[in-house]
Amino acid sequence: MFDTRSFRHARSLSLMLGNRLPARTADVSAGGFSLEAPFVFMPGAQLHGTVEVAGRELPFRGEVVWAHPASEPEASHRMGVRFTQLPPDARRFLEA
Repeated sequence: MFDTRSFRHARSLSLMLGNRLPARTADVSAGGFSLEAPFVFMPGAQLHGTVEVAGRELPFRGEVVWAHPASEPEASHRMGVRFTQLPPDARRFLEA
């Protein structure tokens, strides 16, 4: 079985979800990213926004594939997002 986790990079990239919710990635690959945020979207939620790659804001679309809501009120929620659309130049950067 192909293990995509080996291609993940612990990169903190700026995101803007839905053009209004700022967030940062905890790790990222050409297939998707995980993030910690003060909000949570449940699995199956469709997201769109921009990711800042090499000084450029590039659009993406994705689907939440897992979510771990925080157990404490002030703690961050964690989510995993699979890219469903990503520009080729962003994909090349993330594969490096």
